[in-house]
Amino acid sequence: MRNLTNVTSAMKHRRFQIAAIAILLTLISAPAAGQQLRDIVGTVRSASDSSGLGGVRVLVSDQGLVATTREDGFYRLLGVPRSRVAVTFARIGVAADTVWLNPDRDTLDVYLLAVAIQLEAVRAEAVLEARERFEEIVQPSVVSIDRSTIRELPSIGEADVLRAVQLMPGTIATNDYTVGFNVRGGEPDQNLTQIDGITIFNPTHLGGLFSTFDADAVESIDFITGAFPAEYGGRLSSVLDVGMRRGRSDRLGARGQISLISSKLLLEGPIPGTPATFLISGRRTYADKLVSALSNESMPYYFADAVSKLSLPLGKGVLSATAYWGEDVISWPWIDPEPGRPGVDLEADWGNKLVGMSWQQMFGERELRVDASYTDFATVFGLEPSIFTAKNKVRLLTARATAALSPGATHDIRTGGSVEDYRMTYDVFSESFGSDLFTARYAPRIWSLFLDDQWRAFPWLSLRPGVRMEYVEGPESVNWAPRIGVKSFLTEDFALIGSIGRYHQAIHSLRDQNVSWNIFDFWIGADSATPVASSDHLVLGFESWFGESVSLKIEAYKKTFDDIVDVNIREDPRVSGDEIVPMSGDAWGGDFLLQKHSGAITGWVSYGLAKVTREAHGQEFAAVHDRRHTLNVVMQTRGPLGSNMSLRWGYGSPLPFTPFVGEWNHRFYYVGNHNFDDYDREPIADPVLNSARYPYYNRFDLSFRWEWHKWGGILRPYLQLINATNHKNVFVYTFDYSSTPATRSAVSQIPLLPTI
Repeated sequence: MRNLTNVTSAMKHRRFQIAAIAILLTLISAPAAGQQLRDIVGTVRSASDSSGLGGVRVLVSDQGLVATTREDGFYRLLGVPRSRVAVTFARIGVAADTVWLNPDRDTLDVYLLAVAIQLEAVRAEAVLEARERFEEIVQPSVVSIDRSTIRELPSIGEADVLRAVQLMPGTIATNDYTVGFNVRGGEPDQNLTQIDGITIFNPTHLGGLFSTFDADAVESIDFITGAFPAEYGGRLSSVLDVGMRRGRSDRLGARGQISLISSKLLLEGPIPGTPATFLISGRRTYADKLVSALSNESMPYYFADAVSKLSLPLGKGVLSATAYWGEDVISWPWIDPEPGRPGVDLEADWGNKLVGMSWQQMFGERELRVDASYTDFATVFGLEPSIFTAKNKVRLLTARATAALSPGATHDIRTGGSVEDYRMTYDVFSESFGSDLFTARYAPRIWSLFLDDQWRAFPWLSLRPGVRMEYVEGPESVNWAPRIGVKSFLTEDFALIGSIGRYHQAIHSLRDQNVSWNIFDFWIGADSATPVASSDHLVLGFESWFGESVSLKIEAYKKTFDDIVDVNIREDPRVSGDEIVPMSGDAWGGDFLLQKHSGAITGWVSYGLAKVTREAHGQEFAAVHDRRHTLNVVMQTRGPLGSNMSLRWGYGSPLPFTPFVGEWNHRFYYVGNHNFDDYDREPIADPVLNSARYPYYNRFDLSFRWEWHKWGGILRPYLQLINATNHKNVFVYTFDYSSTPATRSAVSQIPLLPTI
């Protein structure tokens, strides 16, 4: 009986052991099955203005995993278990936060509040984007401008991206009335301007007084003034790459602004029920409405624009769409009606429409990006009723694929290809006379491939070889554009830099070298009669850092221009094909940029030395933007009454112009009474182009901005003084030949202009 009892007891003990082992195996296998790993990606943004926060540590502390956000706030946390984990976000100057992430999610965007933290002996700072570029990338002649700097700079009416670009070295603004710019001797149409990778042809309003970019909707601005890498093509002078920011994902946000010029409204937030976010911004001038409401007069001009962005996270990638619409309209009674003669109205409208989609996807250390876009730019200019009309329309379809590869520890390779399909029409006609004065069609299609390699050959030497090949249908030309950059570190804070390369451009804007200010552009493309322009760039210089926040960059450059086009002032209307003439040129100079990136006082000092010549019609002459010396001093610091103060002082040596030497009376013949009843006085220009020069340019601007938290929102009032010293900068000269000798008068640029 005792043996039976012992056997029974042993069996029970054995069953208990088996059950315990089974429970233990279950406990072991359950987490083992959950150890499937994932990568978590997302963006950390400021809760106050949705700007990206760099240098934020992203931690899964119980797993020992950590990552740091880039300057734009993006992060990637690798090898996170597919279980419910706590993700912590922390950085000096922001309130730390912890978010639980479920096993089925691979993306996490957060918004952090800024807080003041008192430190005794510990100081932590995020690596500046400019410093990171200095250490990692071979690319001379590049500068990034952050959104906060743009918003604080003094500007006409409101913050403007292109006004900030004009203050960089190597950049010339020919007058106050244009946000257009010439870069290192190039023409304005030789600057590639992109919104999220989508080409925009005429990024200005009111003949260049304002740009098309809403500074509040911008995430990043990269400006390359020369020797740009093989990934970029189609232009000869510079690249302005503007990235629109994604809408906030935590809640709906709104931002508005009222200025003396225009009003705008921005809305952003998540799309309910989806991980997608949206951002949309609209703006319109209201001077025309205000003048009509307050008086019997009329304002013959207005502009309006809108931009939007939709972003949808997809695992380790993102699908986004960007759209823009903008229009300028002029309706101006030009000549009053008289008995027997109707009045003449000047009617004009021009603007851009564009839409593009982009898919970015990570595959381990590799990245694939696919883009498709549509761009439309149209200009209509006429004298009504039906006297004269000029129409120019540009349509561009683009498809592009780019892959970023890391085949080894010392190589970062980007390669890809694209196709750009242009359709351009240019018509000049008169319905009254039933006559087509001029008609042209251009249809260049550009196929391109590129290869670009960031090669860290030695710890002290980095090279960037690249090549771009373009085949242009129309002129049927194949253009090879080799490029190479070099950076040699003599110390960890001092590097020699250089680059050489060739560039091509198959589209042109018709511009008269006698005129420094164009309201809008007329675009044409390369064909059997219109050449593909080319340019060679050589850049040599150095970059040095002093501490962690002060940098100095000095570069010398030499550029050549071949087969750029100029308006043929000797055109015969009876002859087709002589509307343009090829033009060549040279530019050489040097750029200086001393910049303080952080601290109680920030800003920069930029200086440019340049000499720019052109040759056309068998004559060599100075380009209209041949300004020998350009100096800009920009400073931002704390101001009176708790304000943020920003100031800018700019100096420019005299620009050239073509003077008038006389005038003649151009009489008009009227069929009704068979008489020459009227005439216009038309000037006679000096036969030597740009043979005289205006006086020097000088302007001092001040800006004061405040930030008040009221009624659950943020108020940002501002006061700006443009041309605070009221310096009379000459815009153009007018001549009166009714007296002997003739008298000359100066029309000034923007006077003292306060804005609120």
